[in-house]
Amino acid sequence: MSDYPELDRIMDGIRARDEGAFAVAYRHTADPLASFANGMVQDRVFAEDAVQQAFLELVKASPSIEGDGRSLRAWLFRSVRFSCLDELRRRRRRPEALTSQPPEPTASPSIEVETADPDLVAALQQLSERQRTLLALKHIIGLDGNEIVDIVGGNRAAVYAATARAERHLRNLLTDGTPERSDGQA
Repeated sequence: MSDYPELDRIMDGIRARDEGAFAVAYRHTADPLASFANGMVQDRVFAEDAVQQAFLELVKASPSIEGDGRSLRAWLFRSVRFSCLDELRRRRRRPEALTSQPPEPTASPSIEVETADPDLVAALQQLSERQRTLLALKHIIGLDGNEIVDIVGGNRAAVYAATARAERHLRNLLTDGTPERSDGQA
């Protein structure tokens, strides 16, 4: 049994495409998924669409999904992450027309610009997309290291090391405004 007993119990229902099971899964995961997506793309409407798309994909893939509630959460987060990455690539290829009023930046999931420390917002904007993703999954969504590896993929040690580097980089930006250098010197 995973850390998500309610999701563990509904996995058979998900595999059988039971509407009630999908509703329970949605209730338990939609808010953190939307916060994560909003942090990646800084667009609440797209974030909600990405969550809906993940659940549509879940319906199609449900008979073949294996594992427990943790596996389900990881699957949903990966789906949302890929949707967001696709959207970010699309935006880079075809940037929206500039307006006279630029949109307010959002630092990360569930951190509102109006209430966030401006130094934190500025520091987060200096991090790479991957660094923001790792920090959001760990500190905002509250996932453990193994869950983060399940979502972003790759080697466990490399993901742990990248998360630690992102934390150090953010800490350096907040303490003295200088990014961490790759040779370990500030």
